[in-house]
Amino acid sequence: MLPCPYIIDLLGIPPVPVDPQSELEMSSAKPAQVASTYKGLLFTSASVTPTVASLPTPELEHGSVLVKPLYSWVFNYATEVYTNGNPRNYSINFPLVGGLNAIGRVAAVPPDATNLRVGDLVTIDPTIRARDSIHAVNALALGVTHHGTWAELVKIPLENALPIDEAALQRNDISIQDFAFYSQLVVPYGGFRDVGLTPGETVLIAPATGNFGGAAVHVALAMGARVIAMGRNEKILAELKALAPRRVETVVLSGTIETDRVAIAKYGPVDVFHDISPPMATNKSHIQAGILSVRPGGRVNLMGNVKDLEISYRTVVFHGLSIRGTLMHTREQANEMIKMIESGTLRVGPDAGLTTKGVFKLEEWEAALDMSAKAAGAGRAVYFTPNQE
Repeated sequence: MLPCPYIIDLLGIPPVPVDPQSELEMSSAKPAQVASTYKGLLFTSASVTPTVASLPTPELEHGSVLVKPLYSWVFNYATEVYTNGNPRNYSINFPLVGGLNAIGRVAAVPPDATNLRVGDLVTIDPTIRARDSIHAVNALALGVTHHGTWAELVKIPLENALPIDEAALQRNDISIQDFAFYSQLVVPYGGFRDVGLTPGETVLIAPATGNFGGAAVHVALAMGARVIAMGRNEKILAELKALAPRRVETVVLSGTIETDRVAIAKYGPVDVFHDISPPMATNKSHIQAGILSVRPGGRVNLMGNVKDLEISYRTVVFHGLSIRGTLMHTREQANEMIKMIESGTLRVGPDAGLTTKGVFKLEEWEAALDMSAKAAGAGRAVYFTPNQE
């Protein structure tokens, strides 16, 4: 699942016709401490080989900030979006620099910044939210409609740079590289918060073996919940079970509703069902089985990108189920996730079952995308390191 490109795909609308480099730019001068150009992995179309190009440094004005990415997540389906003809058919506003979430350092701040300072460590939120309407659907994102984070520099809205307490990381022996798993963890957290997952509850997660589904298992455990993880990859399911053998149960997807329901029922009533199915899912029986397995008065959280789904209307009504859709997360939820990692409440790193499989320079883009696709799955990540410390 692609949490940002699917914003536009889900709406079924074309991308806003903006110039990724000039959007959000007005008329102020470039900051003196930043070079006049920077390197970025530029995709001119999904059928043309990308290049590491020299690009003009964007101008800085009120409401924006320049950040130097340190660890830019290479999501495992990037080759299905930016290359190979874009088989997922996402509405990418080519040409643009790819990349979504990242951890970086502030390179330049605008006059209206009240908290951020040059050198601050921040997370880069790729979702560009409307400032002029509280009801607008988020349809803009880094790496989709605007230049992304696979670059030495990225310009983002001021509110999209969320500060990280480096002193807290040092106290808890958390490296910046390990903290970069935040990019995966924050997505399911938004869904859990939306449906009010509480300690002691049982949450059914499907599919749990991908990046976001696996992240959901880690987050749910950190929130004090009991987990039933569903998926087809038995090796990864075993890895998830090993995270907390007494609190994680696993179910291998069968492809049929009734078989899955029986398997789920062995582990008791389900308080929350969390689905994060990708758009390629053709057999949706696991989603139907999940909804039918929720106890009366329970909640269903849909975060995937499935276009259509047949559900039991009567089950929802007679069982009093609440169904909540979640697109990413709020700024408040993002800050909560940052604190969970900073404090050690949600552990990251190899010892916690979250392993970095590789780090690459921008010039090594082909190897990075290839490894990311091959090393896909829960608890795994590949990063570009455009700037090294």
